[in-house]
Amino acid sequence: MRRCLRKPPLLIAGLLTGLLLAIAAVPLTAQPTRETHQFYDISKEVTLKATVSSVIARAEAGMLLGSHLVLETASGKLDASLGKWGLEGKGALSVAPGEEVEVTGVMKTIRDKEVFVVRTVNAGGHVYTIRNEHGLPQSPQSRERSVKGGLR
Repeated sequence: MRRCLRKPPLLIAGLLTGLLLAIAAVPLTAQPTRETHQFYDISKEVTLKATVSSVIARAEAGMLLGSHLVLETASGKLDASLGKWGLEGKGALSVAPGEEVEVTGVMKTIRDKEVFVVRTVNAGGHVYTIRNEHGLPQSPQSRERSVKGGLR
């Protein structure tokens, strides 16, 4: 009977020793890397001056979800995606057709269509932040927090 009781502790000790050796063999050093996102690469960002041709509050068939601006640029019309909250909430973008704007973002091909993913819009002397540097849409709540914190 005593012999049976000694084997489980030895077995457990052997398993724990093996686990410790396995953990020690795995390198635990973290390599700092520049965070990149497939959808939005800030290193490919450009700024365009354009005239607002139309404001689309809800995406039409074939467009990315969310609101859009159709912009008239020197090289033609451009679909500029403002995301889900671009035109909603306190501190949201407010523009009208015919208004001159400066947009910063990244050109993407999505569903075989060219779309300009907007990060910021400069309109009427005010800069509106639509997305963060990773391309994530800025909610009305986060806009309000940044205004209260003096970040705008």
